[in-house]
This record gives sequence, structure tokens and C-alpha cells, in this order.
Amino acid sequence: MLKKIVLFLATLLIVSANAAKLDKIVIAGPSANVSHPIFHMIESGALKKYAKKIEFRLWKNPDQLRAMIINKEVDFVAVPTNVASILYNKNQPIKLLNVSIWGILHILVRDKNINSLEKLKGKSLLVPWRGDMPDIVLRAIMKQKKLSNKDIHLIYVSNPMDAASQLIMRRQDNALLPEPATSMVLRKTHSFPVSIVAPELYRGIDLQQEWGKAFHTEAKIPQAGMAVVGKMRENRDIIEAFEKAYEEAMQRYKNHPKEAGKLVVKYVKMFTPEAVADSISHVKMQVVSAKEAKKDIEFFFEKLKEQSPKIIGGKLPDEEFYY
Repeated sequence: MLKKIVLFLATLLIVSANAAKLDKIVIAGPSANVSHPIFHMIESGALKKYAKKIEFRLWKNPDQLRAMIINKEVDFVAVPTNVASILYNKNQPIKLLNVSIWGILHILVRDKNINSLEKLKGKSLLVPWRGDMPDIVLRAIMKQKKLSNKDIHLIYVSNPMDAASQLIMRRQDNALLPEPATSMVLRKTHSFPVSIVAPELYRGIDLQQEWGKAFHTEAKIPQAGMAVVGKMRENRDIIEAFEKAYEEAMQRYKNHPKEAGKLVVKYVKMFTPEAVADSISHVKMQVVSAKEAKKDIEFFFEKLKEQSPKIIGGKLPDEEFYY
């Protein structure tokens, strides 16, 4: 009899636990490296204690992300820090959890002697996503270095793949690209890892190094991280579990590049496993809580604000922005 009672109570506990689970947790992100650890979280069932299903949704531009938040379609988002600030300052229900991407931007050049922005004077430079992260970082550095569009002719294209295509087809010689697009181009032109003949293209300029030199600070930029949105902001247990799982997945991503490359292309078809694997050693990745990163974020935002306040949503976000 006692055995039956124990079995009955155990069954009740299991039913209760399952009932408490959410139907799903939805995580949205761009195709960039900031999203890649999420795929391991999904495959490994990292949050299965809290939800029956974990779903990833790709967002292609900030307007699409904003629509997802307004329509209450997502719980967590991988996002550029300035986009999170814009959304917060527009009274969207978002809090920044962490910064995980501190360096993702390089300028590919055909002339190996070009290793600084000053050496691009008189030349053209392809720049994707006008007004978004690559462009605003570049323009902040150029302004600090007193370089204008008359010195470096900026040619804007819609996305990194457009810039990559022009480089590969030799229509242009220089392009600002984020990873893994940079590694994709180097692979396609047989410039990486090392070509037997002279490489066609070089990772000529590390934009994070240029940032450090221009502003006399560390060569790192708090470019992207994870945020929590909507009602999920009130669920401390899931948030803590998410943060732990993301940090562990990021470490695995960094330590197992070949495995990561194969996994990423299941979710992001535009890349190759080799390019993703190559890119990992060229991206500065460290998961730092939003509150710990606040000083770096505010320094970054102040420099962006000098270009145009609208880049961060008009003003520095207040304390409530940082989870």
C-alpha cells in the first residue's frame, strides 16, 4: 500500500513539473557569431527543464526584430548593443543581459601594405549596412582620426554578402566585413589559411585595434550580446539558467571550432562550416554581464552619440536597461 502511495505522489510530481513547463522559449538573433552558441543550447536541450521546445528565429534587420518584440513573439534576443539601447529608449520591454562580442570587424584589402585607416586615403571602401554596427564604428574612428569621406570613399552596400561578392569578382579592392563573412571571402579566394601562391586578399585592418588607438583605450568594443524581452524579464529562474547555458555554449563554441562550424550551417545556410570554424579565432568573444560591462558600454555609446544621438535612441539608457 505504501509503495502505491509513493508511486502515486511521484507521478503527481512529474505531472506537476511538466505542467509548469512553458510550451516553448523563443530566441531570436542575426546570422552573426553572437547567435551561434544558441544553436548548441537548442541541440543539447540546455533549457529542457523550463520549456518543452526551444525555437530559434533569424532576424535580418532591426525593424524585423522590433516587430517580433511588439508582437510578443520572442523571449530572448541576440542583438547589437546600440539596437538594444534604441529599443529600450523607445519604451520596448527589453533588458540587456550580457555582452559577448567584443571584436568582429576587419577590413579586407588587396594590398598587403594597407594596415591602418590612414593608408586607405585616396581609396574606396565597401561598407555594408549603412547606419548599423560596422558603419557606425568605422565612422566614429574616422571622425576621431579626422578622416572624412573625401579621404576614404565609402561605398555602401546592402549586406556583407554584397561586399564579399564584389571583392571576389575583383570589382573592388577593400571591404569592411564582420565575421564569418571575412573568413568566407578568404576561403573563396584561396587566401586563407595560407595560399601556396600570394594570397589575393589580406586581413589588413583590425577595426578593434584602430578603435583602441583612436580613443586611447583597449582594443575591444562592446558590440553585441543577449537581451531578455517581454514577460520573460520577470522570470529570474529561467534567466539565470539561460545565462549559464549561453556562457557554457559560448565556451564550447570557442573550444570546438570544427564542430561549431558544422552545427551553425544547420541554422544559417549562407555560411560554410570551414568559414565559421576559421572565424572563431578572429572574433573577440567573452561573456560579461551587462552590469559588469556598463562602463565599456557607456564609453562606446558616448562616442556613438557624438556622431548622432539617434544611433543609441537619443540618450544613454538608464540603470534599468542593465539586467
